Amino acid sequence: MPRPLAAFSYDYTRVEQVVADHLPQWRQLGFDAIVAVARGGLAPALVASTALDLPLYAVSYDRRHRSVSWFTAQTPPTGTHILLIEDIAGRGTTLSDSIQFLSSAGYRLHVFALAYDAQSRIRPDSGIEIPAGFRAWFPWERESITPAYYATGNLPDRPAETYASWAIDLDGILLPDVPTQAYASNLAAALSQRDGLVPNTTLPGRELRELPIITGRPEQDRTRTQGWLDLHGFRGPLIMRDEARYTAAQTAEHKAQAIIAGCHTHYIESELAQAVEIASRVPVARVYWWNGQTALSIYASLASELSPLMPQLGHSSAPPNIAEPA
Repeated sequence: MPRPLAAFSYDYTRVEQVVADHLPQWRQLGFDAIVAVARGGLAPALVASTALDLPLYAVSYDRRHRSVSWFTAQTPPTGTHILLIEDIAGRGTTLSDSIQFLSSAGYRLHVFALAYDAQSRIRPDSGIEIPAGFRAWFPWERESITPAYYATGNLPDRPAETYASWAIDLDGILLPDVPTQAYASNLAAALSQRDGLVPNTTLPGRELRELPIITGRPEQDRTRTQGWLDLHGFRGPLIMRDEARYTAAQTAEHKAQAIIAGCHTHYIESELAQAVEIASRVPVARVYWWNGQTALSIYASLASELSPLMPQLGHSSAPPNIAEPA
């Protein structure tokens, strides 16, 4: 099975910001209308049409038959200067066939894509070139990053959610957390206590036995951790933290990087602070905080309008560390 590239995340905040960055240029070009390639182009096209106060239309593309048709009942007048918007200028034919369809109908085009790279079939007139080795990851195609979806050649034959890839935290999910102070006061006793714990009686409502486990436990604990998992019938791959990465921020970073590297679309975390930190680092993934009884979906995005004024006050500009150790 071919393996997807690493994820280059576009949450809705990033989509809005990318479009906003292009508005000054677009205002100078005198467009008459916006045309989105449905469905991926609809979100950025809606933002652009609202900001530019232009009518919004859309075309639809059938990948299997390489056919383009109008998605909207109304169409722009022939000769209209169009801003054509798509989410990605990829290696396929969606954008090239859409350009041909519109050009043949007499429209003048400026092409924008949220993402393209050196391998793209079409290089848009404007857009964002993503780094080599990455694949654009959008919230409206969250599951497209997984190996199972990738193997379909972008032609899935099942509902998108069936291609999702879940992963879970360990402590606080499968078994109770041992208090942090217990490790500090007597490490050996705390580890022995943890090894003797049984799985929680209340678990998240999914089949957890085969799910990958991304834990903040250090790699040096692998043998005893794997022993506990084997004893209680949990067979998913175990991803552990490098011992050198021990701070709260490094633990959250470890988990976020493991989510991206594993192309996971959903992750269940037991610590609220870490759930927020992970969600801010992997904005397209669905991150859940499990409090032992219920789950809350967590979304976190940097609020630039509240960036601290510390530099002017002579303090550090580093953001506060809100994560707690696993």
